[in-house]
Amino acid sequence: MTQRAIDTEDKAARRAAILRAARQLYVADGYQIPSVARIAADAGLAKGTVYLYFRTKEEIFVALLAEEFAGLIDDANAFFSGDFSPADLPGFIGRYVEYLDTHPELLRLDAMAYSVLEQNLPEAQLRMFKLELTHRLVEAGKRVDMALSLPAGRGTQLLMRTYALTRGLWQSLDYPPAMKAVLAAPEFAPIRPDFRTELLAALAEYWRGALTA
Repeated sequence: MTQRAIDTEDKAARRAAILRAARQLYVADGYQIPSVARIAADAGLAKGTVYLYFRTKEEIFVALLAEEFAGLIDDANAFFSGDFSPADLPGFIGRYVEYLDTHPELLRLDAMAYSVLEQNLPEAQLRMFKLELTHRLVEAGKRVDMALSLPAGRGTQLLMRTYALTRGLWQSLDYPPAMKAVLAAPEFAPIRPDFRTELLAALAEYWRGALTA
């Protein structure tokens, strides 16, 4: 039993090292997916060892995306688990945006999930990825329902729409470099607001309006 526990811990540590190296390289390389060889080297592992855990580099980044989503949802779950009132909403929104600040890879990975990452997953693995995400979201939604005395399922809906708003706003403001150069002129200021500032304001307005309704 002791040896089995050690083996399990070693496997978990190697998997964590692979994901940590993948995240660091992805951010450092301007959000370009690195090769398995580079990930292995940065993780201090042989390339063949990485393939014992992930069959493709796309699988690595789907696992990383799952980890990022889990962290975001679990953070919301924890926030709504204590004593809570609508007056605490600015704290939740600030904490949510702070998570995105410290995990800049999440939105970029998610943006290419449908077109690149998920296309290379076996159906069973894709289903498991979506199912685990759904379960976490529903559990967090139940916490929101309890904290704010909402009808069952309303909290899940609010969290889903919060992320949809986030993703849509980010994509609309994520201009390519050439376009950023064009929009640097003062007359384009109305269509190039700061994403973080806009997100904080938009989420505050959304939650305030949703709870009032």
